[in-house]
Amino acid sequence: MAYGKYVIPVDEKRKIIEDGGVVYEGDKIVDVGDRKRLEKSYEIEEKFGGEGKVIIPGLINTHSHLQLSIARGFSDGMNLMELKKLLTEIGEYTSDRLSYLSSLISLIELVKNGVTTTLDIDPGRETGAEALAEIKSRGIVSEAMRDRILGEREGELMSTEEALKKGEILVKRWNDAEEGRIKAWFGPYTELLTSLELLERTSRLAEEYNTGIHIHLAESFETQSIIKREYGKRIFEYAKEIGFLGSNVLAAHCCWLSEKEIKIISEEEVKVSHSPVAEMKLADGVTPVPQLLSYGVNVSTSTDAPVANNGYDLLNDAKVGALLQRVQYPYEAATISPWKALEMITIEAAKSLLLEDEIGSLEKGKQADITILDIDKPYYFPTVNRPCMNILENLIFSGSGRDVETVIIDGNTILEDREVQTLDEEKVKKEASRKAIALYEELNEETNFFKKTF
Repeated sequence: MAYGKYVIPVDEKRKIIEDGGVVYEGDKIVDVGDRKRLEKSYEIEEKFGGEGKVIIPGLINTHSHLQLSIARGFSDGMNLMELKKLLTEIGEYTSDRLSYLSSLISLIELVKNGVTTTLDIDPGRETGAEALAEIKSRGIVSEAMRDRILGEREGELMSTEEALKKGEILVKRWNDAEEGRIKAWFGPYTELLTSLELLERTSRLAEEYNTGIHIHLAESFETQSIIKREYGKRIFEYAKEIGFLGSNVLAAHCCWLSEKEIKIISEEEVKVSHSPVAEMKLADGVTPVPQLLSYGVNVSTSTDAPVANNGYDLLNDAKVGALLQRVQYPYEAATISPWKALEMITIEAAKSLLLEDEIGSLEKGKQADITILDIDKPYYFPTVNRPCMNILENLIFSGSGRDVETVIIDGNTILEDREVQTLDEEKVKKEASRKAIALYEELNEETNFFKKTF
């Protein structure tokens, strides 16, 4: 049983349980409610939590690049196009082993920030899936399929057939792997790196395999401009015309949208993942979350990659996302309340991943994915219940991933007292650091990387 001063199930009633608990058996939640009642009703073998704790659903990160922790700290001052060039250069020198270690570092950080499920999109390797299996986290992996380049330079990256084959291999190998904890989607990377044929055929393949599609769309003003020049239409207009959009599509960013495109997103039931910290750092723009929500669009909050965000603190992104919208749309200040901010990294995120029947809230029959936070900290003071309860506002606007103490995934304790239980964190960090230093020394020697970059 997980128990604490508060249990926030994130259910439809938006209730908060004082002195509550969550009983789970195997990988499923059995009961949620008053702690004393639960202790009388069940034989509790093991307890996690305490009086100064809050229990919430495992957090869900709907957009990340697990391999890219290797590039953290090298992107400041770059825009999106400059970052893509940097990552191409780093990627050419990154071994499969370092890619795997980089993915493990990302997942260690995610778990320590209370994240139990993450969606990864990365090209050419299966190291994200392998790392998910190693740490025993839940996740979705997607092959970043790319067959052409539009923009500053144009041409073919690989054949459309080869790109589709890579995506199909990943789905066949990893969808429903590791007792169902790992899913696999198709990942046409971005509108600037995919042909119309690739998008059309990806849509058909996703339907055939009954799985999802993840893609970056309308991330920057420049991408919209290039697409308008190439096709004579805005991104979501041509995507609808070719039959690419649907309820199984999760589009990352969507910072530059017209009113017509927002209506298309709503009509086609496309999901949107916005990454406020990364979008600010790269000067991408601001996702029009209030407008999307007003049209009934499912919107979740995500971190993106460490190279763009510098971290995986999803609670911080929830805070920044809520506050950024208040600056951009001051007359919509109440749109993302603390409740909505939490839902956008739990139940709304689960809907984005087509997993709302399994995860995203603490309810009987759902998977036992649970995050326990220590709120016995000065920055939560005061925490009061009467005449009003302020724990949720304090959690979103004062809390962060550093408060996460215990993480349970599928009923398994993955993090306890902030120590990862499924692997040797220090060993991973030492090997990853050694190989990363060697990579940058080689990269600098052969390409004069640091002089060009800094």
